Amino acid sequence: MKYALVFVFLFAVALPTFAAGESALLNVPFTAQAPFGDWSWPWSDFCEEASIAMSYSYVTGKQFTARDFAIEMLKLAIYELQTFGYEKDTNAAETLRMLTDYYRYPKARIVENPTQQLIRDEISKGNLVIIPAAGKLLQNPYFRAPGPRHHTLVIKGFDQSDFIVNDPGTRFGNGYRYSRTNLMEAMHDFVPEPAEITTGRKAVIVIDK
Repeated sequence: MKYALVFVFLFAVALPTFAAGESALLNVPFTAQAPFGDWSWPWSDFCEEASIAMSYSYVTGKQFTARDFAIEMLKLAIYELQTFGYEKDTNAAETLRMLTDYYRYPKARIVENPTQQLIRDEISKGNLVIIPAAGKLLQNPYFRAPGPRHHTLVIKGFDQSDFIVNDPGTRFGNGYRYSRTNLMEAMHDFVPEPAEITTGRKAVIVIDK
């Protein structure tokens, strides 16, 4: 009887911890990279800008309308042109600078070779994870076939099988789900052509709130 009571006690204590780690979802504002439905240039190239703008809105608590998001993305593109000489397709280090240099938000870093557990742990702490990816490997049915060569999105949650994201590449991207395996396999930092996008390193941007 004593051992049975000990077992029940341990089960009761451990269960809340176990259950809490099975899922998490952060309230991150969403915008598509084309907030007004115009997917021509420059909006077609604004996945990084949209991901940074959404993340900045979340960590600062600033509320952006669709128009506000559009203006923020255009401002980020101007910053990129002035800083890098281009605004199309930035790697993780350049994308990070949009947050740390342009927005002056220092609590962000690049993590190489992240594990699923690391990403889950960061989300559980209330932090965001921006992931660069080989767009075609994501196999998102809402992308214009065959999908972008490179893409960037924000991980804001997880459950037992999926990562839950804000994917700016579609108007249906708010709370979109990718299997954990799919997202980890698609993770590749941007590398310019002619290199294959799948040669890009495995890396994410972690943003502390």
